[in-house]
Amino acid sequence: MSANPIRPGPAIAAVLLFNPMLGSLYAWSVFLTPLETELGVPRAEISIVFSVAIFCFTAGAVAAPATYNHVRTALLPVVATVFCAGGLGVAALAETSALLTFGYGALFGFGSGFGYNVTLPLINRALAHRRGLANGLALGAFPVGAIGFSFLFGSYVETIGPRSIFGLTALFLVVGGLAAAGLASRSGIRLDSDTGGAAETVPPAPRALFPLLWLGFFLAAAGGVMVIGHAAGILSSRGGGALVATIGAVFVNIGNAGGRFGAGWACDFLPPGRVAMTAHLAALVGFLVLILLPGIVPAVVAVAFVGLSYGIASGAYPSAVSIYFGVARYGRNFGILITAWGIAGLSGPWLGGWLFDRSGDYVLAAIIGAVLAAIGVLVCLGIRVGKPVSPLSE
Repeated sequence: MSANPIRPGPAIAAVLLFNPMLGSLYAWSVFLTPLETELGVPRAEISIVFSVAIFCFTAGAVAAPATYNHVRTALLPVVATVFCAGGLGVAALAETSALLTFGYGALFGFGSGFGYNVTLPLINRALAHRRGLANGLALGAFPVGAIGFSFLFGSYVETIGPRSIFGLTALFLVVGGLAAAGLASRSGIRLDSDTGGAAETVPPAPRALFPLLWLGFFLAAAGGVMVIGHAAGILSSRGGGALVATIGAVFVNIGNAGGRFGAGWACDFLPPGRVAMTAHLAALVGFLVLILLPGIVPAVVAVAFVGLSYGIASGAYPSAVSIYFGVARYGRNFGILITAWGIAGLSGPWLGGWLFDRSGDYVLAAIIGAVLAAIGVLVCLGIRVGKPVSPLSE
């Protein structure tokens, strides 16, 4: 146990403040068309920026637990802020897609992922007896930021341009990161301790459980990030104007946020595997709508369903890791789980752009997404554990 008193309130406040700012990374699709035009590059090339961002987000999330024993917990949000603000600063000055990829994709992506895997174990320790709720709050706060920033960025991107927005967002993140660091310090929680998880005594996990969770998360992420990275482009390809494209980016993140909040809460009462199955079913509905029904309204419905699906998966699978494998090693285990998202994300946005460049629409991408969703349903049938199990490598 930590010698300092634990104050859950400041920890929860730090997470709910900082995670929405980190979620501005997901407002990327608003910049897709303006940057494509400004830099004079094809859709597949500009889509690489978000693919690299997802890969580096994963790298940051995997790297964060290695710093818990070497950096004071209160300083970890500052480390994330340095990478995020620095990356956005580089992106604000970028005149080539390579420099934009380095700034927005590599640095901002890494910082966002690093901060993400600081806030998640922080709130899991603050709410150790309501882990589903803890994950729902933390994971849901991330796309809430994407919703707000998508609307804000979409409203001004045509007037002040992407570069000015990148610079202003960097300044905003500096203020938010310092505030989160102060709140984390006040919470008294130390991520290098075993607070909240060391005393757990539960039956061992079935050997196949963690691989099944990893595979299910990969399948859900592969379709989800492809749509999130191209939400505005999908709606534009169906005849929607700039306003509709912005609204679509907001809708996909509303579904994402709602799914995370709801799935996290539901995992406190229902088997996480069954909650996760609804994610794949929602994705299947969304992709089938996109394949079978033309027009802008079905396209808005489709991206909203896929956003909801991605949100449910993003709430259910990490909650399952916390519930089944314990709080003490949550940061490490989440770092392993999120590699599924990183591998999917590295190829998903690029594949969507590549298929669009060759076919002029997103139908082929939607067919691939539907197949992945159907496989995901089958995977969830194998996740039959209904009670918590022992922490991984505990």
